[in-house]
Amino acid sequence: MIDLEVLSEAYLTLKQYIPAKDRQEAADNLLSVLVDLLDDEQLKEFGGTDTALTRARKEFIDDDEDDEDYDNSDD
Repeated sequence: MIDLEVLSEAYLTLKQYIPAKDRQEAADNLLSVLVDLLDDEQLKEFGGTDTALTRARKEFIDDDEDDEDYDNSDD
């Protein structure tokens, strides 16, 4: 099990070393890995760590909902 508090602290520490222009891409990539490891509630909690993760989380949630809508339209 992943400890979200430790994960958030590690992310915030490493974020300091990522140039501001690259932070959104880093958050997107990190969330793309974690989406398979965290449940929805954990993903929501971790996604609230900062604005870049919030945007990344919303993008993944929107993509998942779009995929579900598309899949349901074939029924």
